[in-house]
Amino acid sequence: MLHRSRFWSVVDVAVAEALAYKLTQQTWTGCTAFRLGTYVYTNDATGPDGAQEYAVLRSFTRSDLLVQVETITFSWCSEDRALALIQQINANEFDSQLLAKVPAIRFQTAAEHGSCHLCV
Repeated sequence: MLHRSRFWSVVDVAVAEALAYKLTQQTWTGCTAFRLGTYVYTNDATGPDGAQEYAVLRSFTRSDLLVQVETITFSWCSEDRALALIQQINANEFDSQLLAKVPAIRFQTAAEHGSCHLCV
């Protein structure tokens, strides 16, 4: 995860298919994050014109502790490939390669987030 000082506006997604569509068929601002179950997909792109890379974080019982399990460049994936990866992540298949503890992620609801320099 490159951008530990960002604030992310997190949106809950109900199903893996919807998340796969969002991550492969749409472009998101650098402050966008999606939550599906215990995993949070945070936009970790270096700029608005670059590849849409997401750090995949898993939350555990303590809400202030997240662990990065993977980084995926979803803009390079087909929707079917993204869905397969998301399903593997949700099945905890990536948990054996925990990359880093990420204790200070700054998530906000859309109402809390409002607008930032990454939104424009």
